[in-house]
Amino acid sequence: MKRIPKIKIVVAVTGVLLFAAVLVLLFAGDNFEVFRAFFRKGITQEEIRENAQRFGWRGVTSVGLLSMLQVVLMFLPAEPVQVVAGVSYGLWFGILVCEIGVLAGNSLIYLGYKVFGTRMREYYSKKIDIDWDSAKTTRTVSLIVILLYILPAIPYGMICFLAASLGLKYPRYILLTGLGALPSVLIGVALGHLAVTASLIWAAVVFVILLAAVIVLFIKRDALTAKLNAYLKRRAAPYTSDYDLKDTHKFLYRLFFFFAGIWLRFHFRIKFRNLTGKLDRPSVVLVNHGTFVDFLFSTRYLKKYYPNIICARLYFYHKRVGTLMKMGGVIPKSMFAADLESAKNCVRVLRQRKGMLLMMPEARLSTVGRYEGIQSVTSKFLHKSGADLYLFKIHGNYFAQPKWGNGPRRGAPVECTLDKLFGAEELSAMRYEDFAAALDRAMDYDEYEWLASRPKIRYRSKRLAEGLEGILYKCPACGAEGAGETSKRVFRCTACGMQTTLGDRYEFGENAPFADLRGWYDWQQEELCKEVAADENYCLESKVELKHSSKDGKTFLRHAGDGVCRLDKTGLTYTGTDDGEEMTVHFNGNQVYRLLFGVNEDFELYVGKEIWYFVPENRRLCVKWYQSSIALKDHFKD
Repeated sequence: MKRIPKIKIVVAVTGVLLFAAVLVLLFAGDNFEVFRAFFRKGITQEEIRENAQRFGWRGVTSVGLLSMLQVVLMFLPAEPVQVVAGVSYGLWFGILVCEIGVLAGNSLIYLGYKVFGTRMREYYSKKIDIDWDSAKTTRTVSLIVILLYILPAIPYGMICFLAASLGLKYPRYILLTGLGALPSVLIGVALGHLAVTASLIWAAVVFVILLAAVIVLFIKRDALTAKLNAYLKRRAAPYTSDYDLKDTHKFLYRLFFFFAGIWLRFHFRIKFRNLTGKLDRPSVVLVNHGTFVDFLFSTRYLKKYYPNIICARLYFYHKRVGTLMKMGGVIPKSMFAADLESAKNCVRVLRQRKGMLLMMPEARLSTVGRYEGIQSVTSKFLHKSGADLYLFKIHGNYFAQPKWGNGPRRGAPVECTLDKLFGAEELSAMRYEDFAAALDRAMDYDEYEWLASRPKIRYRSKRLAEGLEGILYKCPACGAEGAGETSKRVFRCTACGMQTTLGDRYEFGENAPFADLRGWYDWQQEELCKEVAADENYCLESKVELKHSSKDGKTFLRHAGDGVCRLDKTGLTYTGTDDGEEMTVHFNGNQVYRLLFGVNEDFELYVGKEIWYFVPENRRLCVKWYQSSIALKDHFKD
């Protein structure tokens, strides 16, 4: 015999039990005698209504529960319950009772989908030739759900399951499915109401007309479905991070940075010096990258030039965020990966539009407040850009909101300086090697050295150390990895109990093996370099969750699979599932210049326009993947 899916058994047994409970509720007490009275010979329409109302609250509850069950159990017809409601309680109260039951059933299906997911498809499976791939990306999902209620022979439960699977939020879901079912509820209750207030003949006439309409719709069902699918294809709007540079929406640009300026003034104390005066164009403005909001610091003073900002492609995977960024002229870039689209957009800004590019050439946030280098392909692009080169240097940004921190430090000082590095003619006359060295010197910074020259600065945050375990993964006292934890200003190793505090100037207190973050972080890097040098087969391995870019643009990322990542001298290898398929993918050493990482979150790399976003078992070790990629690259470089 064919094995019955578990979900069908669960739904069937639950439905039978609930139906039995309704029967017990309906016929409890004297209600059975009331039920027998309906079959008395010569009973009038008025007596039918009076008898129905004698069921009392048990009758109202039973009608509501039956309306709920006809949604959840697709084999139960809805019309008999609705007719009974019209007969018993009149038009408006009957509609109210039935609609409440329908909403309860719709809610149960939504809850079931959240718990069981697509496994519910085994129960709510029915041949419906709707183009759901297009439906999920159409801008008129609401209309589609409403139209499905009009098509004949589609159970309410099936429509509710499909609506839930479209990813609708509950308020919108319950509103749509409730409104969609309302016309059917109205018709059913109205038929019952007519039967006792007008005449059976009128009720029969209305029933025949409605039946004829349903038959016509059923006959034309395939044609209607084809038209609906054609409409879906026309309206489908699959979102992509692709971007062909367009004109900046200047009003939105100004509006955004107006509110951004208010936010900056509320959180930081900013000083700005312009050492170069008015900027020429075409030009490229380079910004050191100590914190996530560096683009706000720089663009606050450059907004009149409407610079095109280069930003990680990850933020374009979300439809609403990405669309707004595109309207603001922001250019998506796959970090540390070949990105022809981004290169074309950058060239278009400089050569066709004679505009201004704003970029953070380090392409990742500084881990401990120091310059971390520029990829050669970036410096070569700048050398051949044919544009004036400016530097927007920011100090204090790292301490104001570090990569690993839990938010901005209110009132933190930030100093910004704008200066010209090279003119276009001067740049074209330089040898690349000389330019690359000069660029490194100009970009170089160390936030601790800046802080040492300003002895009066103090950071008052009570939670100053929280998040540090995400970059200081190894305990110098016992060697345990991923065992650090932080609370307020305290860092503690859970393996050996070693504990220290972080002071007002980001220095460690007593019992700390290092004076500040730099020493600890550098020691970790040295230890990794020793391991790589001592072991030709050094590798780092972990179970991971794989995420890719969102398909529908409703989120930034989506779960794509689970597997194991291995990093060694040959590169990064992932073995596991990817959208349901077993696979092994290898990214060679040339593709892994640096593994980008999010503190306590992930390590990642781009291939073309797609991100491979890995969440390891121990998230505190994400920084180790980054540091290991550096150690391997440096040791095994050609």
